Amino acid sequence: MIDANDGKKAPFLALAAFASETRINRLPGPIREKARACLLYGIAVALASTKAEEPACVARFLDRRAATGGARRILDGKPMPAGEAALANAVLFHLRVQDDAHACGHFGAVVLPSALAVAEETGASGAALLAAVVAGYEVALRIGRDHGAAISRRGFRTTPVYGVFGAAAAAGRLFGLDAPRMANALSLAANFAGGLRAFVASGTSEYVIEAGFAARNGIDAAGLADEGMVATADALDGEAGFFRAFAGDDADHGRRLTADLGTVFEMDAVTYKPYPICQFHRGIVRGIADLRQQAEGAAPDAIEIRMHPFEANFVGVRHAGPVTRRAQAFMSAPCLAAIAWHAGTVTFQALQDFDNARFGETMARVRVIADESRDRYEPAIRVALADGRTLEWKEAEGEGAYNLTWESAVDGAGRLAEEAGIPVSALAPLIDAVATVEDAPSIKPLMDRVRALAQAAK
Repeated sequence: MIDANDGKKAPFLALAAFASETRINRLPGPIREKARACLLYGIAVALASTKAEEPACVARFLDRRAATGGARRILDGKPMPAGEAALANAVLFHLRVQDDAHACGHFGAVVLPSALAVAEETGASGAALLAAVVAGYEVALRIGRDHGAAISRRGFRTTPVYGVFGAAAAAGRLFGLDAPRMANALSLAANFAGGLRAFVASGTSEYVIEAGFAARNGIDAAGLADEGMVATADALDGEAGFFRAFAGDDADHGRRLTADLGTVFEMDAVTYKPYPICQFHRGIVRGIADLRQQAEGAAPDAIEIRMHPFEANFVGVRHAGPVTRRAQAFMSAPCLAAIAWHAGTVTFQALQDFDNARFGETMARVRVIADESRDRYEPAIRVALADGRTLEWKEAEGEGAYNLTWESAVDGAGRLAEEAGIPVSALAPLIDAVATVEDAPSIKPLMDRVRALAQAAK
């Protein structure tokens, strides 16, 4: 049982109170805009994933067990309970791994499907939806921001591990949980956290369902708390709590959990990806594309990529082939460098062009070097050309080059719609619905537009 008078648990209870009491009209204008940008961008990424096999596979799985409910699946509009809809929709949000990004994970793929499904099932307003989105992102980001690197080194995947907290906070906000019940929801979520990085070596697809189960588990945690389930306040920082269980002593155990809570928003640091790849590699693709233009048709003899050691030594980053599945490709710096050199960019389709001999030949010429002098997200590239020239490129802006703003979300939505075969004119009503969602009495019109576009994409 959580005792609100226990001073040792004050940070945990403060975080729960923040999630419970978040109101959109009390939030700074830039954060409200950030929430709208995350919402639009996440939906656009989901719509661009409707043709893939994994969403259909999950839909068939859920058809065997789902009862009718108040939420609906984006893929085909089928009614089902919020948890089942969130599971199915999260697969769409996360399939391309092009969802929004932060150094400690990709939480739009978990928080957004959870918030949308519960808001639809409960008949919540657009303002309540946005408040839930902010609560979900902020809780997940604050729990993970000083912890993520440590659990990644142990083989855990940050998106589902922390995302479940975000889903619980978002769902709990929409269920109307007070602070003690929200604390119970977050504590239960700690027990439902999980997800591994083992898929990278084989290139298999469990990464997409990890986001889905995190979304459903978070909703379940909030629902159980709403029904009166109680849970320990030691769930995060206790001797046998979440922080220690997932990272041992190799992490800061929540020192900054509530620093400047409600005043400074970690959500403001959320970025986007111009390509369907690991966020470590955005600069690599951009830099290789730039050097390719400078090469003016000359072939590369050698490509040297210098990265921060955490990135260079991350699972899958050095994989140089053979590449037989998309999940191997989007983590491999040599593979992405080869695609970008020959295509000038990296698309979802190119990640599956495994038999392209040119890609394989160029991959063999790429060397990834761990370089302490490079900051995170700031790779340096050196290309030795067959004509004797040497070209160099360095990322100087880091994550700042990819800040997710309303403008970048609208631009990204347009590019994703084009790739999905959705006319830009058909996208405009969705953009308008998200832009004005804060004033909408219901999210039904928004979700109707989303599902109509999903059908158009299919």
